[in-house]
Amino acid sequence: MTRIQTALTVGASLALFATPALADDAKPAAPAAEAAPASAPAKSAAGDAQVRTGGSAALLLGYGFDDVFKLGLGVRGGYTLPMKVYVGGTFVYHLGTSVDVGAGQSVSVNIMMFGAEGGYELAAGPVIVRPYAGLGLAVVKVSEPAITVAGVTAGGGSASDSRVYFAPGVTVLYPVTSNIAVGADARVVIVSSDTALDLMLTGQYHF
Repeated sequence: MTRIQTALTVGASLALFATPALADDAKPAAPAAEAAPASAPAKSAAGDAQVRTGGSAALLLGYGFDDVFKLGLGVRGGYTLPMKVYVGGTFVYHLGTSVDVGAGQSVSVNIMMFGAEGGYELAAGPVIVRPYAGLGLAVVKVSEPAITVAGVTAGGGSASDSRVYFAPGVTVLYPVTSNIAVGADARVVIVSSDTALDLMLTGQYHF
């Protein structure tokens, strides 16, 4: 009898110890701690302009602040090297102005320029900035109509003068697509002792 009581006592004790353990096993496992989010990636350059190598061509339309300049239009072509150096050329034709010389006659004067350009391209947020310098030939043309008096025609004709020009400037381009950009161009054209500010709108295609 004593052995039976002892066995029962030991069995009850084991049951008491086992019950909490089983209860602990029955509890659902605590959810694993959430993994710490990965560090945010570096800011995407998708919204920033990128300097691209290769050829490009552009149209120019603007105004020169001098009587010989006035409304102007032109073209530009060039190539951006891997080191972001830009080399190219430009041709710009300004319509100039007409000056009344009396007797219903006027003299017109205009200028066209063609030359080489060299610059450096750098990304500045959403735009490409290209400071540059141009050097070339400026042709100033003066035209006067013929005058007819008493059936006699005199005068008339045109004359031109070619001079070297130097033009430091800057172009700012905003890429619309991977190949097309729009922007503005400003340069100071120095022809002999004359200086004019030339402001242009531009549209560029990158090949």
